[in-house]
Amino acid sequence: MALSPGTRLGPYEIVTPIGAGGMGEVYKARDTRLDRSVAIKVLPPEVSADADRRARFEREAKTIAGLNHPHICTLHDVGRDVPTGQAGRGEGGEAEGGGRGTDRPAVDYLVMELLAGETLAARLEKGPLPLDQALSVATEVAQALAAAHRQGIVHRDLKPANVMLTKSGAKLLDFGLAKLSGHGELPAAASLASAPTQARPLTSEGTIVGTLQYMAPEQVEGKPADARTDLWALGAILYEMLTGKRAFEGASAASLITAIMSAQPPALATLQPVTPPALDRLVRKCLAKDPDERWQAASDAADELRWIREGSGGASPAEDPSRRRSGPPLAWRIAAAALMLAAVTTALAAVVWFRASRAPGSRAPVRFVVSDRLVTAVEADPQRLFAVSRDGQRVAFIAERDGVPCLYLRELHALQAVAMPGTENAMQPFFSPDGQRIGFFAGRKLKVVSLAGGAPEDRAQINWPRGGTWAPDDTIIFSPSDNSGLWQVPAAGGVARELARPDPAKGERSYRWPEVSPDGSAVVFAVATSDIQSFDNARLMVRSLRTGEQRELMRGGSFAACTVTGHLLFARAGALMTAPFDTAHLRVTGAEKPVLAGVVTYPINGAAQYAVAEDGTLIYIAGQAVTNRATLNWVDTTGKTTTLPTPPEAYQAVSVSPDGRWAAVDIDGANASIYLLDLAGMSMPRLTLEWSNNAPFWTADGARVCYVSARGGVSRFYCQATEGGSKPEPVTPARPALPGGASWAPDGRVLIFSELSQASGWDLWTYTVGGEPGVQSHLQTSFNELNPRLSSDGHWVAYESNETGSPEVYVQPFPGPGRKERISSDGGTQPLWARKGHELFYRNGDAIMGVTIKPSPSFSATQPRVLFRRALRVAPLYPYDVAPDGRFLMIQPLPPPVLGPMTIVLNWFEELKAKVPVKR
Repeated sequence: MALSPGTRLGPYEIVTPIGAGGMGEVYKARDTRLDRSVAIKVLPPEVSADADRRARFEREAKTIAGLNHPHICTLHDVGRDVPTGQAGRGEGGEAEGGGRGTDRPAVDYLVMELLAGETLAARLEKGPLPLDQALSVATEVAQALAAAHRQGIVHRDLKPANVMLTKSGAKLLDFGLAKLSGHGELPAAASLASAPTQARPLTSEGTIVGTLQYMAPEQVEGKPADARTDLWALGAILYEMLTGKRAFEGASAASLITAIMSAQPPALATLQPVTPPALDRLVRKCLAKDPDERWQAASDAADELRWIREGSGGASPAEDPSRRRSGPPLAWRIAAAALMLAAVTTALAAVVWFRASRAPGSRAPVRFVVSDRLVTAVEADPQRLFAVSRDGQRVAFIAERDGVPCLYLRELHALQAVAMPGTENAMQPFFSPDGQRIGFFAGRKLKVVSLAGGAPEDRAQINWPRGGTWAPDDTIIFSPSDNSGLWQVPAAGGVARELARPDPAKGERSYRWPEVSPDGSAVVFAVATSDIQSFDNARLMVRSLRTGEQRELMRGGSFAACTVTGHLLFARAGALMTAPFDTAHLRVTGAEKPVLAGVVTYPINGAAQYAVAEDGTLIYIAGQAVTNRATLNWVDTTGKTTTLPTPPEAYQAVSVSPDGRWAAVDIDGANASIYLLDLAGMSMPRLTLEWSNNAPFWTADGARVCYVSARGGVSRFYCQATEGGSKPEPVTPARPALPGGASWAPDGRVLIFSELSQASGWDLWTYTVGGEPGVQSHLQTSFNELNPRLSSDGHWVAYESNETGSPEVYVQPFPGPGRKERISSDGGTQPLWARKGHELFYRNGDAIMGVTIKPSPSFSATQPRVLFRRALRVAPLYPYDVAPDGRFLMIQPLPPPVLGPMTIVLNWFEELKAKVPVKR
């Protein structure tokens, strides 16, 4: 059934046909709600006509939609359109050409990311791929399979037509025949046809599921498929990419099946003599007839492909060599070394030339791009992803390893980066002055790791950090949260102390992004004030570390750094700016000028993607100013999503009123504010007028919204009535560091909350309104306890704690006494109670989990179950809440821009001094 341009399928308008997909026709369409182009795949009529298969298909599609990986085509939506005018049907949808009342049948469809590029099948029609490109595509497909397999999803129809080649790399398409582990049933998209009869492509769906040339022996026999089945197909595709020929051929389906079951394809070297022996071994292991003899995990195959790619001279992603098993034979290693030397001549020549250029009379800058892959995007709380040592010899950066960000180290003279053990979820790295240690933030801690080896060590407690720098006196200066001043702690360990506090009389509310001057005499930093809406307009300050003198340098920028050349660098509106700077007298001595256009900056929080070393090495990511936005969505317990018609904003926290009529929404920016969203009328007036208001939550009677504010220079809880013109009223005394979650008891007299202490981390406290004992410790340990939530009857408190080494959710009687019970089994954060009863929800990565609590006659809890998966923003504030009707109101970030590679400029100071001369 062909659809004409203008046909409406729900909110999607058909634009033009694209072609046939694995399960139906594919069209380019326009999403009229979000004003974006998408791809629509219309499913075959036999799927739409079978209610049971359609229900299974929808269930499987929801799970597949939870896959979030840079090399997997995103599934946005799944829908069913039933045109009005059909007898006995009254559901929505418009007829072809935009009309109504058509006789066309109901249409089930998938809504996917629209990709620009060509399929691997189309590319292979032109012949085999170059070795490096084939290795790159295979590595990216293996990484995508690893991500799917971790979610229990087996593709089962991996073939060149389901791999799209785009500018950003390979994208794995069409999970239409995918199998979800444990379902015990055929996919809803599979037909009940038996043996395949088509010549090209040979596809059989049902007892034999997939495309025959790329099917493993167990698939041909109709046996269950698992992750190793996909690895067979990966081997067949890689063989075809390298040779231009299929691994198995046959004049008929029967002869092709015989070849798959019993024949071995010719060795790669017989068709491509320069093929590395290790690559031939990898392909043969993928194509082993017995699944037990193949690679057992896609991540293992990806690691091996990365290793081979390095030895073949290709650009290599960051890798931890310790993850390799036994390497290839010595002869191959020697040959690989020779290939590497030949292939990286350009990059090494640049470095060698630069070292020679340090001789007098040869000072020209050298630019090159490194191939190490940073995390592909930065979510709603952006941060710098790399640092350079003072001597310019080492770069530390954040890259993903098995889907988890961790810290990598690259020596600029080396060919590969090395993962730093124990640095999972690292953020914002910075080097010690001697370049032998690295500071970073992870797990609400400031940590230090030595390049000589050993586990990272904790140095201080943090909330949501805003930068760190290492002073020559071996102390670390850092900003522990987005509403704090600067703190200082000995790098070897000790007590953290406050170094500089914002002055509320001057409108100051936050000090962030500190950077020590090269001589260690001063620290420059950015100041958020109550009158800015963008960090492009922030103040730059300097503080003498010898005298404590502090003064404003200028207004209009963030993320400052001092250079040995006498320049002050800072970021503004997608550019790197500079001005002459006298460190001895702590003053700017000349006019500011742009020195480098096209740098990634973040006006929302003042971060920027650049770093500079004392030897003149500059590292940056080319781009522009980035503004992050998100949408508000209703999601029911099955995962069905409805996007609210509110404009995308920098939403960072949300709370639904007890009656379900309103939502308090925290919109981030240079000065956060709380807004009230009418969930019926969709109006959204602003509630707070002053600056620094975060983490809203409602009183039990729904009459007031409470939140944390740092107005006046100290953090405390405020409550404010929702009527227009109401004024905020302080609830608690000043507290040192908030928020970490809070909740009211049903009687409105007791507030339980978490706060940060440098001595013991996050602890739980209670505050009794208008009575004794006022503020009282509820749970204080050496671990982090935060995000307390009281049940609807007020008898139980749920919270998260990292006492096992990772965050887990616990429940305990409130106010006590009573034994705590662990609820989550493999990680849990941000618990929420249902508005009635004892249903508990929490987050586990992108999964929303559900647990039923039975408090009597003795406490018990059901096993956690996955309700649905949704990508939510990564932040310490609650990006979701549950409404009285059981739906979830969720903040879902729009895809952030993909960051490019790091550009390295050697001897950049010569260019800087030429553009902005400084009198010394």
